[in-house]
Amino acid sequence: MYCADTIVAPATPPGRGAVAIVRLSGPEAAAIARQLFQATSGPALRSRRLVHGRLVDDGRPIDEALCAFMPGPNSYTGEDTVEFQCHGSPLVVEQVVAAAMARGARAAGPGEFTRRAVLNGRMDLVQAEAVADLISATVAGGARQAWEQLQGALSGRLAELRSVIVEVLAEVEANVDFSDEELPEERLELRADRLAAVDAGLSALLEGFAVARRQREGHRVVFCGRPNVGKSSLVNALLGHGRMIVTAEAGTTRDSVEEGVDLGGMALVLVDTAGLRTATGEAETEAVERARRLAEDADIRILVVDRSVPLEDEDRETAGLCAAGPSLLVVNKCDLPATLTDDQTAALAGSCQVMMTSAIDGRGTDELAAALIGLAGQASEQDTVVVSRARHRSAIERARLCLGQAFDLASGPAAHELVALELREAAHELSGITEVLDNEEVLDRIFSEFCIGK
Repeated sequence: MYCADTIVAPATPPGRGAVAIVRLSGPEAAAIARQLFQATSGPALRSRRLVHGRLVDDGRPIDEALCAFMPGPNSYTGEDTVEFQCHGSPLVVEQVVAAAMARGARAAGPGEFTRRAVLNGRMDLVQAEAVADLISATVAGGARQAWEQLQGALSGRLAELRSVIVEVLAEVEANVDFSDEELPEERLELRADRLAAVDAGLSALLEGFAVARRQREGHRVVFCGRPNVGKSSLVNALLGHGRMIVTAEAGTTRDSVEEGVDLGGMALVLVDTAGLRTATGEAETEAVERARRLAEDADIRILVVDRSVPLEDEDRETAGLCAAGPSLLVVNKCDLPATLTDDQTAALAGSCQVMMTSAIDGRGTDELAAALIGLAGQASEQDTVVVSRARHRSAIERARLCLGQAFDLASGPAAHELVALELREAAHELSGITEVLDNEEVLDRIFSEFCIGK
């Protein structure tokens, strides 16, 4: 359905700039380009060469430009592709696109160039999604993850696991006609071992989903503690600006407030929460409960206590929340005389690292940032092969369910045909992650996330 027409779109973002790129792809791309581009010398289109010239519309000059021609099938889309590099004026770009459309091209939809690359076999669906992830990456970790997937790391791993399922499936189906005969026990155990290894591999990919999400979206760092201990001030110090409202009045933060930040190449989402105390109203009760839930679900928890006041039961309760995962105990307001003793601090911290800070004079905030980077780095340690999207995770979960059912059927009196059916479905689920399986709705959903021109 995509090979019959030629599409056009700007490949650079809207707005003014030094250079803009307008991209054509399809069977008429070269013919349309020859009508629009006049080379300074020689042929207008030279394979994989930049040619200097000017863009014209019925003889009227539009702009001085460079033209690159990439004939299919060895182009990004797998089709004849032409790119014009012109000055980055929105008016010039609009005129070039309009001139191409007047000669038979149509405006490309979101991600349609990459969609054609998938349909023409230039990349698979996982690699296409990696293109979108690489474009939208805001920190080095997310960009590195997208690059690995674009190079085929996840696709290759899925292909390896699927090939084992297919091999076992072939053996099972080969015995369908001989289901009354007993298979040697060692053969049955060998099949079980191979499928168990596949299940373990799929489980490892699923375990990496949370890490991959953190690399793409940021580690959620929740600051929790009693009111007026300095949570908002510490968040502002790490952000470098006054995003959070800070006053001397206790309980200023009545809801969670979050802000993304890049610290040392790590994407972090700093979440300031309401102070944990006995609530005095319905709104504050909900805010305190929400703060507790956020602390429980956080990737990293920061318990903040005020060194200048006595320890209270709320501090001990919050310390219990921090036992659920990576945490830091931040003893704030160390510019004030100490009331909190070292023994109390040690008992409250448990195995957590203790940081001494003052949000007022900045003491210890650099060390706090370094500790956060260290915790985020530990949580991000993994192999390059990860599952980063909910679509991938759902398909792998369904494949594991089929494998589990195949195990159960094989251990009972069920016919080989039922075992083969489950194995076939497991292989199909894994194929659907990387391959186009005649599901236009899935393709529409995937490429709706792309920008026009990519």
